[in-house]
Amino acid sequence: MKDLPVELLDAIAENTTSVADLLSLRGINVTCHELVTPKVFRKLHIRNSLKSVQNCQDILASLEIAPFVREVVYDYRDGSCNCLPLSPRSTDDSLDTFQIIAELEESLTEFFCQLSRFINLDAVTLNFWPAFITPSGLEVREHPFWFTNRQLAVLHAIYYSMKTSPIKSLTLNNIVLMSPKCYNFPSPLVETSFSHLSISVAANNELGEWSGSKSLNSSLSPLLPPSNPHLTSLVFRSPRGLYFSPTLRLASHYPALQSLVLENIVFDHNSPSENIEEFIIRHKDSLVRLELRSCSCYIINDSGTKGGRSWSGIWERLKQELTGLREIVVDRGSQGYTHLDPVLGHVPHKSFNHARAEQDEEKFQNFASAVRTRSNISVTCH
Repeated sequence: MKDLPVELLDAIAENTTSVADLLSLRGINVTCHELVTPKVFRKLHIRNSLKSVQNCQDILASLEIAPFVREVVYDYRDGSCNCLPLSPRSTDDSLDTFQIIAELEESLTEFFCQLSRFINLDAVTLNFWPAFITPSGLEVREHPFWFTNRQLAVLHAIYYSMKTSPIKSLTLNNIVLMSPKCYNFPSPLVETSFSHLSISVAANNELGEWSGSKSLNSSLSPLLPPSNPHLTSLVFRSPRGLYFSPTLRLASHYPALQSLVLENIVFDHNSPSENIEEFIIRHKDSLVRLELRSCSCYIINDSGTKGGRSWSGIWERLKQELTGLREIVVDRGSQGYTHLDPVLGHVPHKSFNHARAEQDEEKFQNFASAVRTRSNISVTCH
């Protein structure tokens, strides 16, 4: 191996995917070390354990390795980060556990506050899972109180570091939205150059089952910068159920916003100038792509004549206003209606009549046709 040509060694490094194998290859000689280092440290994975955070702090402090880090991923768990399946009833509330949690939270805060030292960092993904790894390697379920405390601490730290960091993309998964007064930190992001923001929240019904709280999810708007001239892509998702907040206010304007994705978001009209529909219209001059997945309209009474708008009205208005739109992606679950059940929370409204459904579909097709005339790749329906 030591006598192989540089070109062959480079090909071997490019086709090796295992981090353990790459680290072994890196230790063979100086040439392998130089070839492998940029590849093995390009994406930094942090597990939710004190040992993992300390290892990442060592990388952060390394003048040799830190410049190669372009992406940081916190607590990735094979796609399971977007749910709250763990019951708090089986958590470990011992004194040792509290000590571990406190040390972990402190280390995470320190690490994420210093992300600007990764001078070539492009993207950060934070996955919040209600469990942590003990020094002995045991996974311990985390009580909702400690979980939300840790989440808030990490969010504060990442928003702080973004003031001076070159981060272009920020993804937040499984956010449990708390009182708006907890979030007093997004305003510094006004002048940052990040262009993509994705926020995935816990669903209303999921949050109640997990925490035992019957209160509705709070607003996601405090996590948004008041304005940002560089933001081009925005994603709001609630992958495991509907998200609705009576306090949702979307007053921000992003003049460069080109792509907006909404999933399982309830269109509410209690705030005439700051609701979801108005947020979309506010970006009509820049928006070229709109994606709606399993979104619903909120109505109060059975007839749907009070407390909300119909999808036909929304599609008609979007057709008139979004004259620059070039692509619309809508799944078949995005023309439903929801109402508030006193026991179950927001649930699908099943009593709207067939005529309403036909009218909604007709207006959507008219909207889609208008978009289609502006682009050959304009409309996708699932």
